[in-house]
Amino acid sequence: MDVSAEAADVVVRESLQATEAAAKLTLEGMKNVAALLLAIAKQDMKVVGETTAKRLAKDSAPAVVIPIKAEDRAKFQKLAKEFGVLYFIAQKKGNNTGILNVVSNQNYAAQLNAVMEQMGYPIPQKEQEEEQKKAKSRAPQKKSSPERGNGLNPSQTAAESVDSPTKKKLDQLQRLAAQSRPGQEKPKGKVR
Repeated sequence: MDVSAEAADVVVRESLQATEAAAKLTLEGMKNVAALLLAIAKQDMKVVGETTAKRLAKDSAPAVVIPIKAEDRAKFQKLAKEFGVLYFIAQKKGNNTGILNVVSNQNYAAQLNAVMEQMGYPIPQKEQEEEQKKAKSRAPQKKSSPERGNGLNPSQTAAESVDSPTKKKLDQLQRLAAQSRPGQEKPKGKVR
């Protein structure tokens, strides 16, 4: 009798633990489904295709504006979905120029470049602008060497560097120092 009572006790305990685990999983699943439905209701789930400016403003990345022709809108929308671009199309009321502005953010810049390349639009050359900015210096540097080295201008020769004003001034100061100490002058020859 003792064995059957223990077996029944184990069965009841295991069934209670299984029921408890099932209830916890069900509640967590219901919570996740509720969060998913709430996200769909707020349209935060959209990560590809045309969206609103409000949705794009939630990202902290800077905006990117690309002009396209109005007749290329359908082709752009199809390619943007394929490449995974989140965007919206902005156009002023009464604008009859035939140009639409596609607004996205910096996170989708690579995909936008691929879409524009597929459509035959030129890709902006940002590298050339940066090189031009680096090429122009704000103030000309007059006494700097174009190469790293000893600090001498490359136009100076060895003879000129010895006869430099600094070297002359140093020699003059050494002679004055030697004259100011009478009797301590050293002979110019070698002493053994």
